[in-house]
Order: sequence, then C-alpha cells, then structure tokens
Amino acid sequence: MLQFTELDQLVGKLPRKRIGFYPTPFHKIENLSRLYGVSIFMKREDMAGPGTISGSKIRLAEFIIGQALSEGVDTIITQGVYLTNSGMQFATAARVAGITPILYLTRDERQGPVVEYRGNLLLSRIMGVETHYVTTAGTAYWNATGERDRIVDAMEAHKAKLESKGHKVLIVPTGGAHPYGFVAHALTFNEMIGQARAMGVELDYIYHTAGTGTALPGMLAAKLLTGHRVKFRSVAINSYQAGCWMNKHVIVERVKQVLQALNVKPAIEDEEIYNEIDVDERFIGEDYAVPSAEGTATIKQLAMSDGVLLGPVYTGKGFAGLLDHVRTRRVEQGSTVAFVHTGDTANLFEDFRVVGDVARC
Repeated sequence: MLQFTELDQLVGKLPRKRIGFYPTPFHKIENLSRLYGVSIFMKREDMAGPGTISGSKIRLAEFIIGQALSEGVDTIITQGVYLTNSGMQFATAARVAGITPILYLTRDERQGPVVEYRGNLLLSRIMGVETHYVTTAGTAYWNATGERDRIVDAMEAHKAKLESKGHKVLIVPTGGAHPYGFVAHALTFNEMIGQARAMGVELDYIYHTAGTGTALPGMLAAKLLTGHRVKFRSVAINSYQAGCWMNKHVIVERVKQVLQALNVKPAIEDEEIYNEIDVDERFIGEDYAVPSAEGTATIKQLAMSDGVLLGPVYTGKGFAGLLDHVRTRRVEQGSTVAFVHTGDTANLFEDFRVVGDVARC
C-alpha cells in the first residue's frame, strides 16, 4: 500500500498547469448533522476558483491543460449541454493558461433557440468564448450514438480546419472525460482524508454526484492504492446501466488508466474495482437537467439549515440521495460522511425548466 505522501509525489510528476486554489475547503455541515445524527462534511470543489463560480472540472483542466501545453496546444475544443458546468470551467481554465477555448453546446430541439443568456452560458459569453450550438433530439444526447457521432464529427472538422492554418488543437470530450485528467481527483481524495484527520475524524463514506464519470476514477484509485476503508456512494443524474454511454465498466477502465498514468502496477483486479462502485439511479428524476422534487427540497433544506447552495442539475440531486440514505439508515447513525460539492451553483440562475421552484416558499 502507498502512503498518502507517496501518492502525492506520484501525481506531482505529471504535467500540470496550476489554475485553482487548493486544497479546497472541507467543513462540517453542523445543523444537518445534528438533525440527522450523522456527521456530514462537505468538500468544496465549487470553491476551487479562479472564478467565483467554479467546480471540480478545474482539477481535471489543470492536468489536461498541463499536458496540452507541453505538446504545444494553443486551442481546446470541448463540448456539453448548453448549460454545461464543465464547458464553462474549461473555458475559464483555458483563459488562465493563455489557450483559446471553443465550445460545442447541444440544445434540445424542444427548447428552441437561445434567446437569453443565463447561468454558465452567460459566464462563458462574458469570457468571450467562441460557441457553436448543435440541436439534438433530447437533453441527454450522449446515449444516442448518432447524436454523439454528429457532434464529434463537427468538432473534428473544426479541429482539422484550425490545424490547416497552423494551430495545435486538443479535443476534450464532454465533462472533461479525457485520459490526461482522470488522475486529478486522486488529490481530492488525499485532501479529504487529510483534512478529516486534522479534525480528528475518519471518513466512513464519500458521496458525490455521478454524471460523466470523471470524479470517481481518481478518488477510487487513490482509495485502492492507499488501502483506506472508506466506501464510495455515487448518486447518478444520468443512466449508468450496462450498454449506456456511461456505466460501471467505463469507470473500471478509467481507474486502470489512472494507475497507468501513475506508473504503478498494483495487484488490483477488475472485479475488485467493480465491487467498489455503488451507483444509485433513483434520483435522476424525469430526465437529465430536469428539476426533481427531491432535489428541489434538498436545495432548500441545506440553504435554510446551513447556508450552502447546491445546483438543480447535479449537486441537488446528489445530496438528495445522501439524505435519503441517512433517513433510511443505509448510512448508519453516528457515521462520518463527506459529500463532494462538484459545482453546479450557476444553474440556479437558469430558466424554470432547469431550476424548478426552488425560489418558491
């Protein structure tokens, strides 16, 4: 087993462009903890910077951009749904690094054209990011192979055009799901364990919202390498069923990519990795980026109890899953739990179809 300092040293050998402010804060949610009899802590990746509204993708961007700079890349093209947290954060990171960001954003044909800029889209526009819109049949386009291929083809064509003019371009898939970045959240894990111990506690569970599968691989690899006993619980906001674009087998392969990036060859079998993955899909609601009753209630509850703001697309649904597990005793009384706040706050300023009725008392 590796010591935590040894893992930090291995990660430190990889190319990295420092952009965020780390370690991010880690604090106890005091009032909800008293209410439920469970010690709930929060890892504030939403406060990573450099902008006021941030998230966990900044960690990924540091490693992806670090490698890109070493290869002479001057332009990054990435994609997501029009309200994407990831796209906005990669655009921010690219601006800091002096790289040109280009976004390809999908929009459900039922929503019509963009007529008002809100949330992450507004922030990207303020940063002057070149943006291309692709109309799709449905919000969660990534489970439709034809839709995915159409978007990838458009980005590849744009890349070829730019490179014909002498640019060096990197395409980063939706959510920042690029092999250069998966290792980043090994540091998130190390920080959480160290911060918890500094407060005199050991974590029993780590909860997070599972979407594009970029946070869990690094954290899980770090757990397996260090032998920590903490259990991961992932609350999904899109399907993780076998055959879908994102599923447990994809996570297993990404954990193996992290191990390869760190140049370690531990005796960790695929089955051992797979058995660590626990995904709850009951909190997706009607669809991706559609507000759910549980998510809305949870956003209000946490804001009123402890002044922490979650978002309606990701973190509200994820924290709703955590509180449900606490109420139903899937998290035992007296346990110590950390929730990774991966961002999503900007989506509180989206239109009502995304936000729901969180402002209604």
